[in-house]
Amino acid sequence: MPHLRFDLSVPVGDDDRAAFAAWVAETYGDVMDTGTDHVGVVVTETDPHLGQADDDDPVAFVNADIRVGRTTDQRHNLARRLTSELGERFGIPEQTVYVVFTEHEGPDFVLGGDPLDSWDPDEATAPEQSE
Repeated sequence: MPHLRFDLSVPVGDDDRAAFAAWVAETYGDVMDTGTDHVGVVVTETDPHLGQADDDDPVAFVNADIRVGRTTDQRHNLARRLTSELGERFGIPEQTVYVVFTEHEGPDFVLGGDPLDSWDPDEATAPEQSE
């Protein structure tokens, strides 16, 4: 069950937040070749600081907690797509979007009190896919 958190320095209305979260879930499913009903997305407005950015530059920090098993290409493809969308949707320049992936074994994710299984590449071809 991936958890993707976006800390943005720009204001985001409720409708924009919901639309972006839905886009993120769909994009994650597409890039990672999985379903979307288990994708957790949080979008917050904060005052993040990035050393290379000027004080008035829009900034985004993205933390992506995912299960072990995705390829480097998949992770980098997702980062590129997220970075591009943050620019198009919220005007955040590429150079001020910072994406960090943290990988966990399946049992590190607990949903409803029950740990999840580790990711299996066969999930990508299963009709009812999940992360």
